[in-house]
Amino acid sequence: MEKVVIIGGGPAGRLVVHALHKSNQEFDVTLIKDEEINANRCAVPYGISDKNPIETFCISNSLVTDFGAKLVLDTVESIDKDGQSVTTVTGKEFGYDHLVVATGSQPFIPPIPNIDLNNIVNVRSKSDMEKMRGFAKQYKKCVIVGGGYIGIEVAVVMKELGIEVAVVEMQPHILLMTMDDDFAETIETHIIDKGVKVINNTQVTAFEGPNGNVSGVVLDNGKVLPADFVIVSVGVKPNISLAGKTGIATSRFGIVTNDHMETNIKNIYTAGDCAEKKSFVTGNPSMGEFGTNAVFMSKVIAANILGKKTTFPGIINANASSAFEYTFGSAGLIAKAAEREGLDFVVGESEVMDMYPMMDKMSMIKTKLVFDKSSRKLIGGSVLRRGHCSAGNVDFMSFAIQMGATIDDILIYQYATHPELAAKPSDNTYMFAAQDALTKIS
Repeated sequence: MEKVVIIGGGPAGRLVVHALHKSNQEFDVTLIKDEEINANRCAVPYGISDKNPIETFCISNSLVTDFGAKLVLDTVESIDKDGQSVTTVTGKEFGYDHLVVATGSQPFIPPIPNIDLNNIVNVRSKSDMEKMRGFAKQYKKCVIVGGGYIGIEVAVVMKELGIEVAVVEMQPHILLMTMDDDFAETIETHIIDKGVKVINNTQVTAFEGPNGNVSGVVLDNGKVLPADFVIVSVGVKPNISLAGKTGIATSRFGIVTNDHMETNIKNIYTAGDCAEKKSFVTGNPSMGEFGTNAVFMSKVIAANILGKKTTFPGIINANASSAFEYTFGSAGLIAKAAEREGLDFVVGESEVMDMYPMMDKMSMIKTKLVFDKSSRKLIGGSVLRRGHCSAGNVDFMSFAIQMGATIDDILIYQYATHPELAAKPSDNTYMFAAQDALTKIS
């Protein structure tokens, strides 16, 4: 029986376990991870409230053991690529026929003076959740460093718990990694109206805390924000040290792979946050630390282990989030990303109501679709809604990008309508955006 060893207990590792278990082939699978209990990373902001037990926001180890894999709580210290084995810090050795390196990522810790003070925490682990729950019960003033999805989700939860919240962001607006300026500004104005303080175009230069606990956040304009606790959410970096010392090729984006998710070392694969990814649209190396990307990559790995030569087409980075009454998301290249790539593109925009006009619960939905001028193909899009879930809208855009849909395809795509569930038949948001793009492309 072939042996498969997986290093890492995040979604990438677990999904390889699941896919192999569901096949009609038998494997001896061992998953090695160094966290006893993994938090569901995307859910950590929502675990700050004590409405549900912390365990609700964590991943059960049964999701490994119930799928036929042996679980080892340990840290892999070295990989013998010639002898095809791994050794842990406790001296255990595991041989493999196939090795999956899914070591994930770690929070980026900015080199800010006094960042090691007490009551400064990241948004990552079960321990982080426990600390933030305690802070929210004990203290009143919170400063969040970083205005991306996680930072804003934490800000919303903290504000709803009655905490005084300030977000410090170095960019001109929050959420600019995934939203164009106008959408980001709308969300920013909304959370400010809800009582969240937002400080843009500003960097943190130091933390103050004469008694060992943080008490203030020093800004580059000389001002000091009072803080009982600080949450740092400025992104992550891939865990590639184990790969690097093994001789596995790496880049600043992560572990380098081919289209089959194979590294430069025979029988060693990689997936998830630790892996370099390529953009589906451009083919260039790209950031994409989303759990869904880990899932897609893991399916490709499992298929290749099973002998079904499968390729990974690249990431589209479909994403969605919410802030108070708004939901929003994007897929592929938003307009400013397409501009950075030097592409010749056009943006179609629409703004419609998401129900028939006689319905009391109707609300606005704004859509942007980004098309390549030459091929007329959809290469990106974003959505902003007041109320309701935007994830389905993002899913449509992501699938259309993956299928190579053009302006013409979207103009004639067929859709359902219902007074309570969708816009009236003539007001489909994608069709309107495609029509707008068509007027700009000729």
